[in-house]
Amino acid sequence: MDYQSHYYNTQNAPPNVNNQCVAAGVGVGGGTFACPQNNYSNLEPPWYSFDLSVGYDTGEDPANNYLKHIGLQLVIQDIFDKHSNFEYKATNAGGPPCTCNPTRPDFGRQVSFIVTKTW
Repeated sequence: MDYQSHYYNTQNAPPNVNNQCVAAGVGVGGGTFACPQNNYSNLEPPWYSFDLSVGYDTGEDPANNYLKHIGLQLVIQDIFDKHSNFEYKATNAGGPPCTCNPTRPDFGRQVSFIVTKTW
């Protein structure tokens, strides 16, 4: 299990949120009308992710030397295919702006099958 506690990010709210628009429903700042984005919060919720790894090694059991010490391993990362929560990342936070959490993986579920041989 991977766990990251909740935290508060330190960047400012995105532009044109929390009732600072010049017209209702538009994204132009400076007024007192409602904006498309409302109730922005810097609180990031906790993150849980589960991984699974299962393996087997043939060891010395097979009679054929080529079949000895073969390792098989199945690895599944992020079993439940959980993506990170929505977060606004400004350009001054390093890299291009995005609506992602740069501290958490967003690749979803990954499945790997690993075969090894020890001579």
